[in-house]
Amino acid sequence: MILPFSTQINGKPTNFVSKIWQGIESKFYASDLKGSCQFTFPKEYIECGQKGLLTWEKPKPKLHTIREDKNGRWKEGNKIDFFINCRQPTMFRFAPVLPVVSTQKILITYTKTNKAMVFIDDKCLYMQDFSLEGNYKMLHLAQNDGFDTIEDFFAYFDKDFTGKIIHWTDLRY
Repeated sequence: MILPFSTQINGKPTNFVSKIWQGIESKFYASDLKGSCQFTFPKEYIECGQKGLLTWEKPKPKLHTIREDKNGRWKEGNKIDFFINCRQPTMFRFAPVLPVVSTQKILITYTKTNKAMVFIDDKCLYMQDFSLEGNYKMLHLAQNDGFDTIEDFFAYFDKDFTGKIIHWTDLRY
């Protein structure tokens, strides 16, 4: 299934192409007989470089995405087609097709005083201004979803939200 990604959010580059490649590139290392590793570049990676969609610095990897899934379409084993510029003449697959490794329910809700709370699989991960451990877990979630900061995450998820975390790695919360 097509999974579209933005190249900008709130006027700021997402670098999602580089971040997703950073998270999946280990799938393309192969050991030779001497035990050393070499990188096998899939054509999508080379094309991303030619289009200027890869950054030279090593970003923190994007290991999953958070999406609404009202119809329950995203399930373990389904195939992910990573695209940018979806439904545009410049639509472009930027990574190989990968399976959904797992999904988790996510709920983001705001209190009457506009404090954020995040629940994953019905367990509270984060309550704004509650604990340092919660802040660490929230930063981990935000960065694994491709955001640089907790503030960037909540600038995007700025109202109540129910959806799924779609994993293409073994990570779980």
